[in-house]
This record gives sequence, structure tokens and C-alpha cells, in this order.
Amino acid sequence: MNKKLLLGVLCAASFFSTNSFAQEGSFSCGSHIEMNKLYAEDPALEADYYKLLNKFKEHKTINGKSETIRVIPVVFHIIHENGTENVSDAQIYDQMDILNRDYQKLNADTNLVVSPFDTIIGNPMLEFRLATIDPLGNCTNGIEHIYSHLTNGGDDYSKLHQWKRSDYLNIWVVKTIGSAGVAGYAYYPTGVTGVGFWRDGIIILNNYVGSIGTSTPYSSRALTHEIGHYLGLPHTWGNDNDPGNTASCGQDDGIEDTPNCIGQTTCNLSANTCNDTVPIIGYWGHNDVIDNVQNYMEYSYCSVMFTKQQAAYMRNVLDQTTSDRFNLWQASNLTATGTATLPGPLCAPIADFYMDGNGAAPNIGNNAYQNIACVGDPIQFIDQSYNAVITSWNWSIPGATPATSTSQNPTFTFNTPGWYNVTLTVGNAAGTNSITKNTMVFVQGNWSDYTGPYSESFNSNSNFWITQNPEPGGAFYRVTSNGKGNTPCFKLFNYHNSMADPQFSEGYFYNDRLGGSRDFLITPSFDLRYTTGINVSFDYAFGTRSNSSSDLTEKLIAYVSTDCGKTWTQRLTISGTNLLTAGYVGNTDFAPTNDNQWKTGNFTFTSNLSSSKVRFKFEFVASDFSSNFFFDNFNLSGTLGVAEEGNTASISISPNPVATGSELAVEIPSNTAGMNLIVTDLNGATISTMFVPASNGVETVKVPMNVAKGCYILTAVHGNAKSTQRVIVY
Repeated sequence: MNKKLLLGVLCAASFFSTNSFAQEGSFSCGSHIEMNKLYAEDPALEADYYKLLNKFKEHKTINGKSETIRVIPVVFHIIHENGTENVSDAQIYDQMDILNRDYQKLNADTNLVVSPFDTIIGNPMLEFRLATIDPLGNCTNGIEHIYSHLTNGGDDYSKLHQWKRSDYLNIWVVKTIGSAGVAGYAYYPTGVTGVGFWRDGIIILNNYVGSIGTSTPYSSRALTHEIGHYLGLPHTWGNDNDPGNTASCGQDDGIEDTPNCIGQTTCNLSANTCNDTVPIIGYWGHNDVIDNVQNYMEYSYCSVMFTKQQAAYMRNVLDQTTSDRFNLWQASNLTATGTATLPGPLCAPIADFYMDGNGAAPNIGNNAYQNIACVGDPIQFIDQSYNAVITSWNWSIPGATPATSTSQNPTFTFNTPGWYNVTLTVGNAAGTNSITKNTMVFVQGNWSDYTGPYSESFNSNSNFWITQNPEPGGAFYRVTSNGKGNTPCFKLFNYHNSMADPQFSEGYFYNDRLGGSRDFLITPSFDLRYTTGINVSFDYAFGTRSNSSSDLTEKLIAYVSTDCGKTWTQRLTISGTNLLTAGYVGNTDFAPTNDNQWKTGNFTFTSNLSSSKVRFKFEFVASDFSSNFFFDNFNLSGTLGVAEEGNTASISISPNPVATGSELAVEIPSNTAGMNLIVTDLNGATISTMFVPASNGVETVKVPMNVAKGCYILTAVHGNAKSTQRVIVY
């Protein structure tokens, strides 16, 4: 019934089965919080909603024989990090089928509607079609797949790549939403007018999209509910997200044929929570009726209907110019978006893929943006191409085994150390598209770059350090100043010119918010089998662009891997004020100016005989208020021990460790039969052999160590006796 509304735009989160009255725990909705923020900034937005509401009090009754179907162009933006949240096109097509059944009263479960509502089931007569022409005039299937950390904690800033809202209904699919338990939200047209256009559209969890894939039939009506909000409908109990609150009897949804109620989170079909003292349109003779629990704008999980007046209300919203809803269904726009007729043209695909080093989709902190492997490791590459049905795949990785493949998700083996480029070409009858990811894979040999102890001040080019930047934007890179003592160091560029909301023209654009973005700095490989008492330390400097401690959500996380980066174990996390070294630095391109703006972090690592290829990784997780981050003076301390095996041909060596290109002094006791000195690498390959003639006294011989840095074996053979010692070359 038509009573005063409290807010201006809301969202939903507790949803709906398609063919049963099963019940689960309800969810909360967070958009009333966001809407209240908007109203606090601009109270006129709330007044605009009441003006629109009053305009709709004179509802037109929809007559299915005279009204025509209105078509709404739709685009889905799938925001993902290569996980299950990157839903399939089939799941989107399934969702579109559900929407078109619900919004044309074609859903079979309307036969479950109880009296008296079975006589007032509304038909909005709306058809939703995926766009076939994008804002730049390119062929599209109306489904974008965008890699971004903003799939986590989805909010308005996760609404990447918004297509012009006057032409398309934008829907973003994400992994999580910021408010716990929220499944999705949308704004009323009056809440996104003017410069607020960039907030327009719907954001929803991937497991509430459609009835297949990551979702279920039980959750498949969530988007039906959210589009109701997008077209101006409140919840049946009014404009808040507090179902079950008896105070809701003092408000209502402004729709004349929905009974006053407090909202349900279970499918109690006999609930009658508020006394309706005014006759309700369509009920003729009923002054007080049960709640319309089966309404799509309820939280009951058994929603199967709109009322006639709700249907009329949404069509009336589409007649208004507010937030460009009127333009969506105009013939000229349907032609421009390629939705005037179906089916649309076949598009050429857009190529994309990722490397799956673990046999499972990457996850942050363990296998994020995996690109490191050992010689001989099998690596699978996962096709993530989109925009069309794909009929052919052609992979090319020069130097790999095999070097090419036509499988969709092939596995390659890399038998030679080094960097590899990967190219994927996908195609169908409409054409082909290729993508090359240069230096995507680093393959580590059966060797290590360094041994412990080790210290790196980055005064050289640090070629063996690896940086990973999963998304466009700032990344770790070496600079020749700004380190501790103004020496070279690594810098992570986080500076943005403005902290204000994005101010851009409506159209085709990306958002570049920092919050939650991750960047990685990875050390060279270390052979630490013979290093004990290991302590890893490093210096860091960081400043914030916020005066509020609550905005200090950044983290620096240190990991260690002993298997060429396949898996990582977390060893240290620095966050909050412990990470902050320079305090508030303002909206400037921060760089530390003195040593007091630096701190030192450290952690320990216990090595064993399998610690021959150890890497350390440092992950920086940013916030929207992060300034630049600096990393310097990596130090790996410990004691290098050298073991001797066998003792029947005892020798002594020095120095150990020995510098590459130097000589190793080998002291040999009385040697009456002659002795062979053999240097091998850890794989048993012979590096050099020297014969020392027989002698009756102690003597010292020099063995050249013109070898690469690493660990080697010196074996002394004297008749049937043998002695083996490990030699560290640095």
C-alpha cells in the first residue's frame, strides 16, 4: 500500500528458489548504507525519489493484448582473478532465460501462487537481450571478462568498464561483496542522476547468477529482484533492509496492490504481519489480507511473481528520462546496440589465458599469477578466451615440449632453463584473435643463483629478481636512488593524482582504484642446504595519503617456496601502523628523504637437505590511500657449514666458501700411491680432474674454481680410499 518511504534506493540479498519453498538463512543488504551516504551528500536525491513516486500514483493497467514487449540491451562484466568467479557464458545465457521468463510471466511456478494473489500476477512485458554491438561499434556477445582484484569486496568501484548507461543495462559479476552476506545491490534511477552516473547498474555475486555453474536454482532469482530495484521498486515492506521488524508496518513500498507487511525471510505463506485498513486495488472486498510472501521483492526464497501494479510501475519508470531509463528501449538504441533483432552476428573471439602451475586455479599468496617452474615440470595453460563460441585453439611456445598445440587447455614441459614467451590464437568462422604474453614463464634449472649467507643492496641491476604485476598499473621496479641512504632500491609506484571519485565522461572507461591490488617481488633462487641459523631481513619505507588510521589496510606479506614457486608458505605479515614508516605524506609522489623513514622486517627459515632451490616472495596489498612503497637491503644471514663424507683419504680445503675464478687450496697428507682430485656438480657431472703424484709428506695443491656460483663436490681418491667434501662457490 502507498505509505511514506524512508529511503530512495535499495538493494537485495536474500533470494529465491524457482520451484520449491525450501528455506535457508537470509542475507543482509548493504545498499541502504550507500544510499544514506548519497542522501547525506545530496538531500535532493531523496526529494527527487518522492517526486517520481507521486508521478506514478496514476498507474496505467497493463493489458497484455495492447501493450508491446519492451527490449532492454544488457551487458555482463565478469570481474575475476582466474577463479570460479569467472563464470561461463553458458551460466550467463541461463540467467538471461530466467530473466525473460520472470519478466514476461512465462515462469511455470506462477501456478504455486496462493490466493488472493493468483488473480493479480503482473506481467512487466520486458525482454532482456545481450548486446551484440559494444560502445565502440565492435561485435560483442554482451559478456566481458575482466581480470581485476576488484572482484574481491565488490562495491561501486568494482563497476569497471561501464558501458554508457543510457544505452545498456550494466551488470557486474564478482567473487565477493564488501558487506558480509550481501548477494547483490542496485540503485533506484533517482539515486544515480548527474555525476552519479558511474554508480549506475547492478553488482551481484557469481553464485547468485543463473541456476547452473557456480549458482543453483535456489539462488537463481536474485537478479530478477535487483532489476526490480534498478527499475524503481522497493521491497514489499518498504525501503529498508530490515525484514521482520514490526516497525515496518509504519511504512510501505508505495505500490497499491501489495499488502502492508514487515517482510519475510522464510516462506510462511499464511503470514499476516500488518493490518491493512484500506481496500487494496485488485482484492475487491478484502480489507486485510495475508502478506505477498511470494513476491520477487521479498526475502522469502519462494518468490515467483510481481503484482500488476509493480509491473505497471516498472514500465512507467521506463517512460521517464530520469537516469536515461527512457532511452534504453527506444528503437534507435536497439539498432545501435545490435538488439533490435535476434540472433545477433557471430563475433570473432578475444584470446586470453593463464598459466596453471599447480593443477588448480591460482590463489593469492600461493600461486598468484604463477610464472615460475623447475626444469621438467609439466605446466598446464588454461584458455580464458571470450566474446564468442570458439572452434580452434593454436598455442605456440618456442623451446617447450611440445612447441605447439591445438588443444584448448594443453600441458607443456620445459627442459631448458630461461624465460619463455607464450602465444595463443583462437578462432571461429568469424575470424581469429591472438595474444602473446612475453617472458611469461621462467624456468629454473637444476641449480641455484646464490647460496647463503647473502646480502643484496640493489646497487647492481639485480637481474635475477623477478617482479609480478597481475594487472595494469604500478609495479615493482629498480630505481637508482630513494633507497636507505639514498642508494638504489626497489620502488612500488602507488601514487595517484587524486583521491576523489572518478570524474569522467559517460562512455567506455576503466576504473583504476588501488584498494586490494597486489604486486610481488621475488628473490633469486638460493641453495640453503648447508646454511643454518637463517634469518631473513629487509628494509622498507611506506607512507599513507590518509589521516585516518582506519584506512591503513595495506599489508606486506613474506612467503618462502622450496619447489620453484609452485607453492608458497607465509612467514611474515606486516600491516597497519607497523607497516607505516613515514606517516601521512599527502597526495604526493612520496619518496623517503632520511633513514628515519625506514623500518626493518625479519623472519627465520630452517633449511634442510631439500632446500636447494629456495625463493622468497614479498607481496604488497594496497588500499585506495596507499602511497609509494620502497624495498631495500635484503639480507640472508646464517652459518655456512661444510660436511665431510668418508674419512679414509682425509684432506682439508680452504677457503670454503671460495670466490668464483679463485683457487681452492687442498692440503694432502702423505701420499705414497698418488691421488685424484675430482670436482663435480650436484648432478654428478665432472667439472675438472687433477692427479697429484705420490709424495712422502704433507703438500698443498691449488685447484682452480672457474665455475659458476653454487655448490660443488670435491672428491679425493687414494687407492681404494675416498673422501668427499662440499665446496661453496660464491
